[in-house]
Amino acid sequence: MSNTRGPSPGAARHPDHRVQISSAANACSAQNGATVLAQSDAALIVDESGYPPVVYFPLQDVRLEHLVATESKTTCPFKGEAHYFALAEFPHEQDVAWTYPLVYDEVAELAGYIAFYEDRVQVSRNTALQS
Repeated sequence: MSNTRGPSPGAARHPDHRVQISSAANACSAQNGATVLAQSDAALIVDESGYPPVVYFPLQDVRLEHLVATESKTTCPFKGEAHYFALAEFPHEQDVAWTYPLVYDEVAELAGYIAFYEDRVQVSRNTALQS
């Protein structure tokens, strides 16, 4: 089963809009206080027109026991439908992370990755990996 849903409708309507995906130069982490939510040396950086760069973590490097899926969903015409997560200890508080379960072909690399709101948890782009 594919994790892509075909061509992006946004790309056809806005050919100048850029969604650039690259490998993070250093290990990255996401934390809520002392709790490590994600830690990876295989993170991606998404640099999209009109937005600050965002770190996306491979699903296998995210500690999912600290997150709980919420009912929130939004649609991006360039990436797909986003599904959201809150902190497990505060399941009815604001969303702190999102993923695109089915992505458009142009951003196929994002399948299986989760991003965190950098104003809601601490995201670092230059960390030493902890064992």
